[in-house]
Amino acid sequence: MRKMTAKIRVLRSLVTAAPGTARLLAGALLSVALLTSCYEEEHFDFPGPFEIDQRIPDTLPFPFDETRQAGEWLMKEGVPDYRKILFKGYTDYYPAGDTTSWSLFPDGMHMIPHRNYYPITDDDHFGGNPNSYQDNWVYSKYFVPIGPGKSFYMYAKITVGTFSGTAMGLALGRSWETKENFVFGMDGFSSIAPTFFLDFYGTTVGVDPNDGWPTVNEVIVPGIPAEVEVVIHDGRFYTLINGTLCFTFKFPQGQTYYYTPAIRPWRNFVNVHDMYIESNDMYTVDYAMHEHEQGYTRIQTPALASAGDNQLLLFAEGRSNPRTAEERVVQNTYPAGDCDILMRRSTDGGVTWEDQITVIAGQGSGESYCFPQTVSTAGGKIILHYSALSGTVIGDDEYEYDPASQEIYQVESTDGGNSWSAPKTITSALVDGTGYVRNGPSHGIALTSGTYAGRLLMPLTVGDDAVRVALSDDEGASWRLSQVVEGDGLQYGSVVELEDGRLMMMTGHNNSSPRSRMVSYSSDGGESWSPAEAIDADLETGSFGHLYPGLLVKGSDQTIYTVNATGRQKDGETYNGPTYGINPLLFSSTDAGVTFQQVGPLFEKPAYEGYVTPTGFMDAIVLGDGTLVIVGEGGVESPQEGVVVYRK
Repeated sequence: MRKMTAKIRVLRSLVTAAPGTARLLAGALLSVALLTSCYEEEHFDFPGPFEIDQRIPDTLPFPFDETRQAGEWLMKEGVPDYRKILFKGYTDYYPAGDTTSWSLFPDGMHMIPHRNYYPITDDDHFGGNPNSYQDNWVYSKYFVPIGPGKSFYMYAKITVGTFSGTAMGLALGRSWETKENFVFGMDGFSSIAPTFFLDFYGTTVGVDPNDGWPTVNEVIVPGIPAEVEVVIHDGRFYTLINGTLCFTFKFPQGQTYYYTPAIRPWRNFVNVHDMYIESNDMYTVDYAMHEHEQGYTRIQTPALASAGDNQLLLFAEGRSNPRTAEERVVQNTYPAGDCDILMRRSTDGGVTWEDQITVIAGQGSGESYCFPQTVSTAGGKIILHYSALSGTVIGDDEYEYDPASQEIYQVESTDGGNSWSAPKTITSALVDGTGYVRNGPSHGIALTSGTYAGRLLMPLTVGDDAVRVALSDDEGASWRLSQVVEGDGLQYGSVVELEDGRLMMMTGHNNSSPRSRMVSYSSDGGESWSPAEAIDADLETGSFGHLYPGLLVKGSDQTIYTVNATGRQKDGETYNGPTYGINPLLFSSTDAGVTFQQVGPLFEKPAYEGYVTPTGFMDAIVLGDGTLVIVGEGGVESPQEGVVVYRK
C-alpha cells in the first residue's frame, strides 16, 4: 500500500479502531459529463476551500449508532425490505427472455453483467444493447438530508464484479443551486490500479494516489464482499471501504435538500448483501401496501371503504406469478395473468395498517381479478365490485383486454369487512357490448336527499373513451346503466352529490385539448348527464394532467375535494418504462364546485432539484373528524411501487 501522510496514518488508526466502521454510499452517475464522456473527463485539482491542509483533520466526526440499531436496515443478511429499498433493472420493462437484471439469492441481490468488455458486435452485450448497463440502480427509499447542520450515515456490503474497463458510482445528492449531482465513484480504465473520483455538483476531481489516497484495488477485491461507509456531518464528507479512509473533504454551505442515495453499478456488476441508513431527519413515503409484499410482484389500483369507528378497508390488485417474460413486464401496468383482489384494514383512520392481507378473490386461481370498487349503503353495508377479465399481450409491453371474457362480480359485507357473501355475477347488467368495463377508479356513493335518497351510483369507464354510471335503487340487489356522458375520450369519472341534490361528475380525457379536466351534471339522480365541458374553476392540470386519473370526494361539511396530476413523466433511468402522472395537487371548493382553491401538493416533504411525485389510480374518503384520507398508486420513484397514503 502507498505510503500515507502522517495525518492520514493518524486518521486511519482512529477510524479503524472504532467499532462498526463500514459504510457505503449509493452513487448514481447522473451528471451529463459522466454520461457523455464515459468517465474520461479531465481530473483537476479541487478548487476553493479544499486545500490539502484542510482536507484531512486529525479526527473525523461520527455521531451515529455504532451498533447500527438506531437507523433503518434496507437490506440485512441478504434479505431486502422492499418498503425501504428499490431495485431498478434494465429488464423491468423489457422481456429479455426469462432473464432479469436483478435476482434474489440466499446471500443477497445479484445483478447479471450487462456490458461485454470485449464485444465484436452489439449483440455481445446483454439484450443486444450496448447501453443496457445504464439502467440498473439500487435506491434507498429514505430521503436523507444534506445541508447546514444535517447529518446522515450509510453502510452497505457489496461485491464488485470486476475492475476491467468498468466504472461504478454512489449518488449522494443534487444541488438546488447548481442543479448538478454529487457522486463518489471509481474509474475502471486501469485494471491494475483504478482510482476513485468525486463529481461535486459539476466539478469532477480525481482522487490522486500521489496525495496519499488509496487506489480502488487497495481496498476492494473483485468477487469478495466489501464494506463501504459514507458519512456526511457538519458539512464534511468522508467515505471508508473495509475500514480504510478513501477520501474526505469539507464542502461549502448550500440550501438543504433531501436525497435518496443510490448505488449505480454502471458498467460494472454488483451483488448487494446489506444496506443501512441513519439520520435524525430522514423520511420515506407512507406505504399502505408495497411491491413484493406477501409474494405479490405489484400491488396496484386502490379502492377505499369506511367500516365505521375510524376503520378503513383498502382494496387493491395483487399481481404475481407471471407465466412469461412478456406477462411479467405487462404486470407493471396492467392486471394481467395471476391477479387477486386484496384487502387490508386500518383501525386508526389510515395512520397505520394491519399486517394481515386478506385475499377476497382469485387466490390460487391463476386468473386475472381486477378493478376493485366500493360503495356503502346508508345502513352500513359495504358492497365491493370487481372483474375477472382476460387479455392478450401485444408485443413486449402492451396488453389488449378481451371484452367477451369479462365477468363482473359483487360481494357484500354487513360486519365491517370481517366476512363477505359469496360472489354473485352482475355482468349482464353492467356490460353493454361496446367494450370492457372498468370500475372506478373512485368509489361509488349513496344519495342522501330528495326523491333519489338511498340510490347507489358507481362510476364506470367503458372501453377507453366513454363514461357512465351503474345505478341501484335496492341496495345492490339489482343494477342498471345510466346514459353515456356525452363527450370524446372521457375516462376516470368521479361523482359527488351537491347540496341542492344535483350530481357533479369530474372526468379525465385522452384528447390533446382542452388541457383541463371535464365536468358533467345530473339532475335526475344520475340517469342522464349534461354534455361534458372543460371545467373552468382554477384547477391546474398542466399540459398533461388531464390524461391521468384523479378523484372527487365530499366531506360532511359539503366541502368538495379534488386531486389531479399536473404533468407527466417517463423515468429516464428506466429502459422502456411507461409514462405516468406526476406532482398531484389537492384542491377544495366550498361553493359546490363553482370555484376551487389550491390546498397544495399531496407530497409536501422537501426533496431535491428535479424531484417529481409519481401518481396513478387513486381513491379518497373524508373521515368524520374532517380528515381527508387519500390512497394512490405511488412511491419514491414510480407509481408501480405500491399504494401510498396521504392524510390531509
